[in-house]
Amino acid sequence: MLSLALLALLPVSTAHFVLTWPTNRGFDDAKSTNFPCGGFDSVKTPRTDFPLTGGPIQLDMHHTQTNIEVLLSIGSDPGSNYNLVLRRTFAQEGLGDFCAGEVSIPAGLNITSGTLATIQVVSNGDPDGGLYQCADVTLVDTPLSTADYNSHCKNGTGVKVTSENIQGNPNETTTETTPSASSSGTGTGTGTASSSTSTPGLAVHATAASWLFGAVGVAGLALL
Repeated sequence: MLSLALLALLPVSTAHFVLTWPTNRGFDDAKSTNFPCGGFDSVKTPRTDFPLTGGPIQLDMHHTQTNIEVLLSIGSDPGSNYNLVLRRTFAQEGLGDFCAGEVSIPAGLNITSGTLATIQVVSNGDPDGGLYQCADVTLVDTPLSTADYNSHCKNGTGVKVTSENIQGNPNETTTETTPSASSSGTGTGTGTASSSTSTPGLAVHATAASWLFGAVGVAGLALL
């Protein structure tokens, strides 16, 4: 029989990450390596309203180090066409609540309020390939209230971003980084999810990414 100590570790060791906001299509750890959307191919309704500018992506992290990328597909049923990059691959460290804040739809796409879309979060948490989760959203021009934003953008103790703008998809990344506006949610680009073997980029130094803290956190930093 497993000891109580081992049983306590099971949730951390079996689940890799969970997309908690916007509301995900569904999560099954056994299928989370299936592209796209971790094996959940059907659109989930009702969709979550997601602001065109400054929205948070809330995750529950179950690995101490993870590479993450945030992708977007426009349309009512995107299939596997996730070719827009909302946040280029970055390295995250720490367990529990993690918020990729201030995510915005690239202005050059000329997306209007009411457009249907699907957000896909990709990570490198599996030794045999990537991990995928999706959220079906309606893009709206109404920003979240401060209270709503804070309820969907939380960071656990010790959670931090250690490197940004890493070249490649999360499950095939290197340690090289390049400057990119996408770390503030305004970058554009194309990317395709891959299931090749991953090599996580090692953190060279910790960076205080402004989008990690969200709008309230940035205001707080300005007072330091």
